[in-house]
Amino acid sequence: MEQYGKMVEDMRAVFKSGKTKTRDWRVSQLNAVIRFLTEKQREICEALKLDLLKDGYDSIVDEVAFCIDEAKWFLSNLNRLMKDKKKSVELVNIGSTAYVHCEPLGVILDIGAWNYPIQIPISTMINIIAAGNCIVIKPSELAENTSKLLANLLPNYMDPDCVKVIEGGVPETTALLKLKWDHVIYTGSGPVGKIVYKAAAEHLTPCTLELGGKCPSYVDAGSDLDSVCNRICWAKFKNAGQTCISVDYIMVQASVEEAFIQKLCDTIKEQYTDNPAQCDSYCQIINDRHFQRVSDLLDSSPGANIRLGGVSDRTARYFSPTVVTGVGPSDRMMQEEIFGPLLPVFAVRDHKEAIDFINGREKALHVNVFSKDKAVIDEFVQRTSSGGVSANDCIIFRIERGLPFGGVGASGFGCYGGDSGFENFSHRKSVLVKPQGMEFLNKMMRYSPHTPEKMKRLQFIFKLPERLNALLKGLAVFVPAAVIIGVVLYFGITKGASAAAKPEL
Repeated sequence: MEQYGKMVEDMRAVFKSGKTKTRDWRVSQLNAVIRFLTEKQREICEALKLDLLKDGYDSIVDEVAFCIDEAKWFLSNLNRLMKDKKKSVELVNIGSTAYVHCEPLGVILDIGAWNYPIQIPISTMINIIAAGNCIVIKPSELAENTSKLLANLLPNYMDPDCVKVIEGGVPETTALLKLKWDHVIYTGSGPVGKIVYKAAAEHLTPCTLELGGKCPSYVDAGSDLDSVCNRICWAKFKNAGQTCISVDYIMVQASVEEAFIQKLCDTIKEQYTDNPAQCDSYCQIINDRHFQRVSDLLDSSPGANIRLGGVSDRTARYFSPTVVTGVGPSDRMMQEEIFGPLLPVFAVRDHKEAIDFINGREKALHVNVFSKDKAVIDEFVQRTSSGGVSANDCIIFRIERGLPFGGVGASGFGCYGGDSGFENFSHRKSVLVKPQGMEFLNKMMRYSPHTPEKMKRLQFIFKLPERLNALLKGLAVFVPAAVIIGVVLYFGITKGASAAAKPEL
């Protein structure tokens, strides 16, 4: 505890020196991240293989390339993000300058997750250092090989005074949470999120919590089932279902339920073969505890009908892609976040019933709707509350830097990615700069003693914008009419003059 306290104290002193606030420092650190990810790509892929059995493709695309792209985006947009945002001023502040200045928060604690053990901590770090902060990364101890890699290799690239990596489990995380931070970001489960939030509240520390939850999908009867099943299968069983924005369950319009299920099962075989255990593209469950959790979820649904999969191997921590029907809304599988390769499917009458079902539960991190009907899509956007909505695809929205990533309600709060990440890890400071002259105006209205005359002047000032608007509206009608009359008169006079000048024959 004492060593962590001294570490944070030293980092805060560095932050107060102004070192991290400069553009040059931010650029140097973003470039350092890119070098780390590029030069240590082989080691990163090896660690991810050991932790999650990820193949090279997923390791590079989902973890390495994703973060490199994010760092490059911030490098391209840093000048714009750091620039003060000018604002208009009210009439009483005429002659003043108003703007918003984004100020770094300070020293930030980033508690990473195990399911994407490179992408999540590195991506959030990129947002944090782009905003000009110091950061302490606490990788998840469950992805132990990746955690060791970050602790051993990342400090060789980053500024050692401003970026730290602390390994450990619950005791170390608990000790870190007892300290005063300027912001805490945590990615993980709701129960742990409550612990983090409670600890941060002791110091009135703001938090960003990305907590996942049950992300529903709805499939409309008019959808192209080939396209829908390809995209759902890819999103759901990527990383063996261990993705916070993965498809948690599917509601399909009753008229196409059987056709959809059959097509989904065929698609799983196409993407992961008849024996996913031998497919290099399929991952393993992170540890024995989570393997048991997924097994218990399946066993806890007595009415479940396994349409595909259900095969597991505890020794290899393998659990096959599994499609189930007959799961009741009160079953554990429909009450808890699955976070694994189990996919419940059930029929609904139409999209309105699906929306009512979603609204009867905790707010999701993401909602997916598959439909060719824009009205149906708009209804999901307008009538459901979630961190985000994707229409006709899943997960892929994460590559859009213009879209904030974060939850609402039980799925978390705060967001990051692109502009929203820069703002989330900054304080948007209001600044008003006034000249010292024209003090006679303040004496006429602002200062004591308060007199009826001053009140009349103030009332006149307050009503002036309304009067100006009314005047402008009047001019908007009068000016075009005046122009038309002027044109008519001009041509009338011109025509008369021409006729008068014409010689008689």
